[in-house]
Amino acid sequence: MYYKTILVPLDGSERAETILPHVENLASHKQARVVFTRVVEPTRQSFVLDPQAPPKYEFDSAQAERAQAYLTQMIERFEQKGLSAGMVLMWGPPIDGIIRAAEESSADLIAMSSQGRTGLAQVVYGSVAAGVLNRVKRPLLITHQETSADQEANTQILVALDGSKHAEAILPHVESVARLYEASVTLVRVVTTAYQTAVMYDVDKTTEDGKPKPTGEHTSVMKELSREQEAERFEQARQYLVAKREALRGKGLQAHAMLLQGRPVEGIVHAAESIDANLIAMTSHGRSGLSQVFYGSVSAGVLNRTKRPLLLVRPRL
Repeated sequence: MYYKTILVPLDGSERAETILPHVENLASHKQARVVFTRVVEPTRQSFVLDPQAPPKYEFDSAQAERAQAYLTQMIERFEQKGLSAGMVLMWGPPIDGIIRAAEESSADLIAMSSQGRTGLAQVVYGSVAAGVLNRVKRPLLITHQETSADQEANTQILVALDGSKHAEAILPHVESVARLYEASVTLVRVVTTAYQTAVMYDVDKTTEDGKPKPTGEHTSVMKELSREQEAERFEQARQYLVAKREALRGKGLQAHAMLLQGRPVEGIVHAAESIDANLIAMTSHGRSGLSQVFYGSVSAGVLNRTKRPLLLVRPRL
């Protein structure tokens, strides 16, 4: 599953352009075509509704010309580096414009920064990205405006799983990216508990009573957990991770597994920091700990707590 066409929504701000090094890096590995889009928003969005007539919008033609000139510069910048690039200039509301641009360009990946201005001012945290993700089934690559350039390599990929088939929809995408970059893939599952501090377990080692063995200085934590019920939950999660890890290894990929307990956001962030991940991959819907990914507290919390790039895929329900 390779990305042949990457749609990049821009708004003219430097913050929105922080996605460009990541797009350039990804496109150069598979010679994907990059399509830039900019949505020229209506100058007047509120009007008296006439049920007998289609909605009418007013546009600033000068703004449209500036947007086209801007996208032309982006195309020239990429073509000078030997990459294929084009543009789709859209008029209308931001969400509708981005979705239509993705359809017009047949994009199989939408890449954007988590913050811009004007139409993209609330990307990820606001209505635009949530609306885009809610209405399209294309993957989203999202970076924070402060994501450092050394995180473009995609050589350390962290994959958040929760044991559901929905969450596993991210795996084909991860496999493709991992092969392009010869990356190391680390599967992580967080067994949800009330503990705020994430505790990591060795999936290949167990204690005498069959429970996963904590690593580091938290060897006393398991004593505080409900014995039989918690032991069963952890063992099921451990076996699941080991099975998924071995499946990836069987496909020739470098794969590892991390089992944690605690709160999902803290666990995912802790795992990403521990391996210095330069890409966090997850689906937009899962269950249990990841049931509200993107729309709820987990993805929003991860985005708020880390500046690492995030690959989101919405599974087919």
